Amino acid sequence: MKHPPEAREISNKNYQDQYSLALPAAEVQEALYSLSLPQDYSPAIELFKQGSHAKEIYFIDSGIVKLVRHEQDGQEMIVGLRTPNWVLGAASVVLQKPFPTSAETLTRCCLRRMPTNIFLCRLKSDAEFSWRIHQMHSYEVYAETMHLAQLGRHSARHRLEQLLWQLASALKPSEINKEVRLQLPLKHWEVAELIAVTPQHLSRVMKQMQKDGIIRHYKGWLIISDLQKLYHSSDFPNY
Repeated sequence: MKHPPEAREISNKNYQDQYSLALPAAEVQEALYSLSLPQDYSPAIELFKQGSHAKEIYFIDSGIVKLVRHEQDGQEMIVGLRTPNWVLGAASVVLQKPFPTSAETLTRCCLRRMPTNIFLCRLKSDAEFSWRIHQMHSYEVYAETMHLAQLGRHSARHRLEQLLWQLASALKPSEINKEVRLQLPLKHWEVAELIAVTPQHLSRVMKQMQKDGIIRHYKGWLIISDLQKLYHSSDFPNY
């Protein structure tokens, strides 16, 4: 299969940019290094189920995990995506509450795990570790608040550009140059759900972006002509 010569393939490596949680995550990662080995997970692996109680927490080294809420009528909704440097399950462990969502690997992931009893012991006995977890949770609340605010004040195109930039950054191109190529790990309706539009409206927005030369499709790949054009500094809080 041939690809445009200027395209850069997306690779699964950690990213350290304005959207990362690199500072507090480094402390958490250091603690996990001594307690667990990194494990590779294929896409579509359920890490924990909604309504179950935590047995361990997860730290994302690389890849993307999606959080899904299942309703009694059989409907499901993607609550959010978690990218490198996020900790999964910590809030449920601290509150001793069941998981409010299920977590599933969206791409190939490298994760580290820590049993809940060790996590709670470390949280109570290690002030620095506890502070870093507190920072990460605070960042999550802050980021979610910004996301809700953006649903009301930004256009669907703006939100799609933000999502594409987040996905491409999480999967980290080896070089963020003029063009990058990306195989979207989300279904069309899932992308629409994440940016709060109908699938039909998403199609219209993507067609307009193609007309503007921002994106194009090539044999299953989404080619982004210039990744930096998708970046909006106001969307990403500086940590």
